[in-house]
Amino acid sequence: MGSAVWLNCTGLDDLDAKTHSEVVVRLRQVLEPLCKDAGKTLTITKGDHRGDLNLDFDSETDTRARDLCPSSGLGNLLGEDAGESVFVRAHQDMRVCGPVDPKTNTRDTRRFLNASWLLGPALANTGLHELGHFIANLEHTTDPTNIMSDGGSKPKLAERSIKTQREFWATPQIFNDDQKKRLVAQLKTGVWLGGMTVTPGP
Repeated sequence: MGSAVWLNCTGLDDLDAKTHSEVVVRLRQVLEPLCKDAGKTLTITKGDHRGDLNLDFDSETDTRARDLCPSSGLGNLLGEDAGESVFVRAHQDMRVCGPVDPKTNTRDTRRFLNASWLLGPALANTGLHELGHFIANLEHTTDPTNIMSDGGSKPKLAERSIKTQREFWATPQIFNDDQKKRLVAQLKTGVWLGGMTVTPGP
């Protein structure tokens, strides 16, 4: 590995142009400063070749939950932990799954990532999450503003609305200072720690 970090993204051409752009812009916003701190430049490519890092925005594989609002609350499989796949259809199909309205005896099952400015950042968040596992073996966190947040961080059932779901899934998230240090250290060496450690909850 030389002075550049090559991130190859496959599947971007299967997204509409605006979503494609939203994904690339967000990946660059987060990764470019980390690469710079590691003394490297970031180059994002797309195609059939392999990069130093790779993300596949997979629009074909269906990992969506059969139940629109599964009781576990975990729902769709969005990406492979410490892997390269980000499952686009699963993101597109995520539902509000809020509490039952006592007046209508129904719950809100609207899709909430139904525009490029929502879907793009959500896909990028998942891609960055998987890269965090892959590059530096970053653990999950319960901080909902952190890229490494897991499903347990999302709004509780009583708080779910189209607004809170969009805020959690589509708002650009961040790495904290410790995570950044760990990522920069691995980007300097080009050695990816891979794997995943789940930190036990309280």
